[in-house]
Amino acid sequence: MMMLDRYPLRKLILDDLFAANKIAIVLWFVMIGSAVATIWIIHHTRQLNTENGELILAKQALENEYINLKLEERALDDNVRITSIANRLKMGYITSDQQVIIIENNH
Repeated sequence: MMMLDRYPLRKLILDDLFAANKIAIVLWFVMIGSAVATIWIIHHTRQLNTENGELILAKQALENEYINLKLEERALDDNVRITSIANRLKMGYITSDQQVIIIENNH
């Protein structure tokens, strides 16, 4: 009977792959790295876009609140309103003999 020689097929394939196709292997790793980097960048870009949208909504809410506070301040600062409340509380104007002037000396 003839003896069958077994060739180490795995070793032959790996030797051929690394000996003759070094550039192809390097390019394959670069391609995989580029794909992973692209996915990572897209993921972070989407996160930043979502955060940007949330910040824009928060900014608009704060601007609306600021406008409402300014309107409320103007309404509360209105001299006619203050005078009507003072009249309702039976408050009058201060006379000159009721005024007290305090002078502070900063020596």
